[in-house]
Amino acid sequence: MKCQKFLLFAVLSLLLAGCNAAKQNAATDSASMEWRIKSLEENFLNFRENQRQMADEVVQDRERLDQRLTDLEVKVASISNGTAVAAPTEEAPEPPSGEGWVTDLKPEDNGWVDPETPAEPPVAQSGEEKPWAEVPEPPAAIPEPEVVKRKPAPAKPAYKPSAVPKPKETMSAAQKLYAKGYRQYSLDEFRGARATFDQFLKEFPNDTLAANSLYWKGETYYSEKDYAQAILTFKEVTGRFPKHHKAPAALLKIGMSYDRVGDRDNAIFYLRALVEDFPQSEEANLGRKELTRLGG
Repeated sequence: MKCQKFLLFAVLSLLLAGCNAAKQNAATDSASMEWRIKSLEENFLNFRENQRQMADEVVQDRERLDQRLTDLEVKVASISNGTAVAAPTEEAPEPPSGEGWVTDLKPEDNGWVDPETPAEPPVAQSGEEKPWAEVPEPPAAIPEPEVVKRKPAPAKPAYKPSAVPKPKETMSAAQKLYAKGYRQYSLDEFRGARATFDQFLKEFPNDTLAANSLYWKGETYYSEKDYAQAILTFKEVTGRFPKHHKAPAALLKIGMSYDRVGDRDNAIFYLRALVEDFPQSEEANLGRKELTRLGG
């Protein structure tokens, strides 16, 4: 009887030990799974943050490139209108400072020393007579023959130059208005810049800078994070000026604007259109990076 009780007690002890071990293993597995999930979530968040930072760097690079292109466009337009850029004048070098520098002496003053001619040492004088020291008087002047006086030729009238033509203006009215809008955009005065570009498009709808003005109007919306209006304005650029050099930049910003509002499919569609229609452009290189980031 005692043996049976001992065996029963041993079996119960083994069962209890097995249950405890199973619970410990389950707890360990659960903690390990939670840690792995948490690690994956952190890695994913870090990955997304790196993607956003790369996208912001791409945007900043693009904006700097746009600014340089716009400055070049204004310079080219000014040169085409006959604007001459004055060469910088060189200032006269200042005299070296230091002791012994004299600036108030002239050749006729005492104490003037020719810097190129070294001073000669004094010559020793002897007590002998110097007959050559007295200069003989010149001979009497020989009378000159009479010269027949002629009447002086009549004086020519003074030359009067014709009226000097007025210099051409450095910039046309359209260029001045465009430069004003771009300057406002550079100073983050987005509403004022947009109003200036609207005035430009109203007064000069067929000017060569019309596409540029419309593009920078879209950039004012993009800078204010009004991506819906930016998309509409950039689409107007590609619709009205499909072959203009601002068309690829507009396609790039359409894709980026769609990405900002969470429309991945449209973003990929317009970025692919950029790469296919303008494969050699600078914007196409940026578009390929964006497609890689979006997995398109």
